Amino acid sequence: MSIFLERDPKSPELRAELEDLHGRATIRNPYFSPEWLITWLARQPDGIRPLLLLARNEQGRLDGFWPFVERSGLLGSKGLWPFVYDEANYFDPVATENGAQALVLGMKAQLKRFLFCWVPSIRHSFWEEILEPEMAREKFLMLTRMSRKTALVEPPADEGSFEEFLGERLGSKTRNSLRYDQRKLAAQGEVSIETVDSFEDVRAIMPATCLIEVESRKSKEGAGLYSIRGKRGFFFELLPELAKSKRARVSVMRLDDRPIAWQIDLLDQGYLGVHHLAFDQAYEKFSPGKQLLMANLESAWGEGRLIDFLPGNYDYLEKWSSRIEPVRELHWFRRSLRGYLEIKLIRWNMRARKKMQEKAKPTKADENLPHAMEE
Repeated sequence: MSIFLERDPKSPELRAELEDLHGRATIRNPYFSPEWLITWLARQPDGIRPLLLLARNEQGRLDGFWPFVERSGLLGSKGLWPFVYDEANYFDPVATENGAQALVLGMKAQLKRFLFCWVPSIRHSFWEEILEPEMAREKFLMLTRMSRKTALVEPPADEGSFEEFLGERLGSKTRNSLRYDQRKLAAQGEVSIETVDSFEDVRAIMPATCLIEVESRKSKEGAGLYSIRGKRGFFFELLPELAKSKRARVSVMRLDDRPIAWQIDLLDQGYLGVHHLAFDQAYEKFSPGKQLLMANLESAWGEGRLIDFLPGNYDYLEKWSSRIEPVRELHWFRRSLRGYLEIKLIRWNMRARKKMQEKAKPTKADENLPHAMEE
């Protein structure tokens, strides 16, 4: 297995190879699909320099792909950040098992040219089986954290129904409350859910998502999907392209003709990741976000998909889930004086931020944390 470096993620030849690899890979990441990479890169400022690690077998077949971009660090250093660093929830590579081993070796080799490599949000399986054993063999400087986790709903192993699963995970009070909210919302008008997964239909439904986003709690607190300038255009372009490749679907709940909740689901082989969920705050007492989520979870359950709520720190998600896994972060540095200084500065910054958070008074967002699942 050999490592090659590529600078152009828009190459038609590379895209064809990536599509083939996505069909064979045992280590998978929906955020490193060609649609995410190309749409994200097109909106970056001039001068950004991609660096793609490619693992090829003896016949030249692509068996591993790990995309990075060059970024400036502290003290005038240069390092590698993951592609799509401000959008993705996972940064594991896309690879076969042999390809993944080669990619880790290839990443280590880059520390001869770059001072550091930063990989946030590493899933437990990739960390434990591939990355951690290789790190133990080297003497590079490193900083690791396990500050997040993800909640998963495993696909049914038998003929059990989704209702039976809910009966095991949720108390009768919670289930009765959900049924009460459903009846109360239905009393306000006709409730419908539209789920789309084609290029044309996703593009047509996107304007309705703006109406929901502007009235959502997250947007009013400055944390909505479209709150940052340019993000609306990014997702308006990205989601139809993902749907064209059957890598995403979008759901909108309406009350009569008014859109009141929406959800983005990322799709992969036997997998569904809940990327975004938001609702119109005016209907909060009816829990429309929770109602939409439950409808989509039931569909995913029937399809036999692993459901991933994606990384977060919301302990209450544990009651909805059948498995909780840690999500780790890695800073890997070249062993040098500059590397020692940079890792000290990062640790100092982490401690300073932690103290600031501990001293800060509870915010409205903190008080509303239990509502986050509905958004």
